[in-house]
Amino acid sequence: MKKTNQILLVLFSSILFFSSCGFSPMYKDIKNLDFSLNISQISGDKKVNDKIKSKLNNYSSKKSDKIYEIIFNTKYNKNIQTKDLTGAATEYKIIIEAKFLVKAENYERQFSYTESFNMQSFSDKLEEQDYEDSIRESLTNIITRKLILQLSQIK
Repeated sequence: MKKTNQILLVLFSSILFFSSCGFSPMYKDIKNLDFSLNISQISGDKKVNDKIKSKLNNYSSKKSDKIYEIIFNTKYNKNIQTKDLTGAATEYKIIIEAKFLVKAENYERQFSYTESFNMQSFSDKLEEQDYEDSIRESLTNIITRKLILQLSQIK
C-alpha cells in the first residue's frame, strides 16, 4: 500500500513538473526538415554504415534546395569488460564511433559522436548476437538523430 502511494506521488509530481516547466520534446519537429542529404563517401563498419545510411535517407527531403554532402567513417568495437573465474567473458562494452564531414555551398563542418553500452554475456550465443544487433541499432539511431538535430539547427 505504501509503495503504491509513493509511485502515485512520483507520477503526479512528474506530470505537474513537466506540464509547468515549458518542457517540449527535443525531436518533436525533426520530421519536417527542409534539406536534402547526399551521402558521397562511407568507410568503416559495414553494418553500422548501412544502418546510418538508411536512417539518413529517411530524413532527406528530395524537394529541398538546401543540399548537404555527407562523408562519414564509423568504428564498431566490442571490448571485454569483465571475466569470470574460468576466463569467459561476462560483460562487454559496445562502442560505436562516427565521424561526419558535412559540406554545403558556404558551409563545412565535422561532427564526431561516440555512443557506448555495457552488455551482459548470454549463455545462448544466438540470443546474445540478436541482443548485440539490437544494441547496434539503438546506438546508430542515437547517433543519426544527433546529426540530424545538428543539421536542422544550421541557418
